[in-house]
Order: sequence, then structure tokens, then C-alpha cells
Amino acid sequence: MTTSGVPGTAAEAVQELREIAHWWTDGQHGDPDHLIQAALRALIAGVETPSLPLLAGLLRSEQAQASELFGQVVDELGFGFHPPEDYWEGRLALARWWAAEIVGGWLAPADGAELIIENVAEAYGQSEELAPMVDAVRALQDPHFPDDIPTHLTRAARDLLARIPPQSTPS
Repeated sequence: MTTSGVPGTAAEAVQELREIAHWWTDGQHGDPDHLIQAALRALIAGVETPSLPLLAGLLRSEQAQASELFGQVVDELGFGFHPPEDYWEGRLALARWWAAEIVGGWLAPADGAELIIENVAEAYGQSEELAPMVDAVRALQDPHFPDDIPTHLTRAARDLLARIPPQSTPS
């Protein structure tokens, strides 16, 4: 991002939207004005989706629509997430999505590990599927931890992906 706060490229603007989606996906919607401003910055940077101008152009009296429009924007950009109806399956699918975002380089490994631990592992409890990330974070508490932390957490995310099957899409 440039020093003016406006993304310099469309790719930077999409990354900003994706970073918001990492938190937004789990219901941490925050301030609708933040979504609107991010959409406006994306438009200025040249991002084009059908719903982006609608989100960027919302008035204060229309801010209640921001969350739904943001969901449409991230779907149009190809990184929307729709968990299964079952709560626990949804939690695991969310952990898998965040792990894939870490491995893909779209989510900082430490941020992704925090999301997985706080929003999935703590609620889900001890499980074989989440063990790679839980064990990786526990290993970081060793004062003599020898490994590069981002590499260590990315490796744990890859292991987590191998343990949690992808969501099946309804036919």
C-alpha cells in the first residue's frame, strides 16, 4: 500500500479486501464504513467486480447493506467462504480455509495460526485434524525454538490441509 493509504495497484487493493475477509468470514464484521472505504480504495486502484461500485457507493443511511455486498464482492473476486450448516463441520472448514490462505501466501502465518487457534481449536477442543497447528503453536513457547516461525507455521498449515478434507460442493 502507498503512504497515502490508497492501494497502489489493483493487486494490493484485492489483498486488502482479502485481509478483511479473513476476519469477516467468521462473523467479525466490524465497522460497515471500513468495508465501504476498502471498496472505494479498490475501485480507485482499478478493481472491477459487479458489486464493488454498489458497496463503495453506499450512503451512511445504507450501511446496513455493507455486509451483504461485501460478501458478494469477495465471492466475485473468488475468495468467498461459505461454511457447511453443521457447526463443527463449519469450524473445520473454516480452519482449512485459513490454512489454505496461509499456504497460498494471502494470510500471514502468525495471523492465520491465531485465527485457527482462537476461533476453531479453542471451541473444537482436542482433535486429530487441528493437531498440526496446535502442536506448532505450542512448540513456539520453547525459548530455544530453532526454526523460522513463518516457515514452521506454514508447514503446520500444510499438514492441517492434509488432515481436513475439502468441502464438498452440492451438485
